[in-house]
Amino acid sequence: MNEHIFGTIKRQWGYNHTNLTGLEKVNGEHCLIMLVYNIKRSINILGVPDLTAKLKKWNSPYKAKVLVLLKTSYLKLNLEYYFYQTKI
Repeated sequence: MNEHIFGTIKRQWGYNHTNLTGLEKVNGEHCLIMLVYNIKRSINILGVPDLTAKLKKWNSPYKAKVLVLLKTSYLKLNLEYYFYQTKI
């Protein structure tokens, strides 16, 4: 199933290489390409009016607690990295 997606992105869209370097940047670029692919596919299947209606009705299962937890864990990791760098 996955080979079709990568074939479409590589051959029809001309995405043969990444523009950025480094694992984190390449992962971000790849995630953005996959997001665009999924949005284009959703538009082709549902159409723009139905897709926007479904997105407006969608109720996220992720509540504010999860977002706060993600932000605090991200901040904690950054602080640990910063203090580790300053100790050396």
